[in-house]
Amino acid sequence: MKIKAAVLTTLILLAASFPVLAKKNPPRPFMLHDAVTLNGAEVPAGIYELTWESRGSTARVTLSKNGQFVATAPAVWAKNGAKYTEDQALLRVNSDGSRSLIEIRIAGQARAIVFGETDAPVRYSAKKP
Repeated sequence: MKIKAAVLTTLILLAASFPVLAKKNPPRPFMLHDAVTLNGAEVPAGIYELTWESRGSTARVTLSKNGQFVATAPAVWAKNGAKYTEDQALLRVNSDGSRSLIEIRIAGQARAIVFGETDAPVRYSAKKP
């Protein structure tokens, strides 16, 4: 009986020591109507492939274009009461007039991907077909 308990305990400890795998989502088109800064990278307006890897309430978002890496940034998930009806980019207007991407809202989701602080005026930019 003690051997079974020891084996079970060892298996539980081994399972707990494996890192939690991130859930990677397939690429999806995402439009930015304005040039933005994301995690220090300048991202011109255009259509990008948006991917993200989630691990609990955190995420790592990557934008690419024509198969080429453009920018990546860490983020967190923020819940919303209702599902978004279309993709949206929430932008912060900086004091120099530039814009920073601070939130991505994905159609069909009741949560948003949030980057950094939101203490400045914001502008919504909806995805157009």
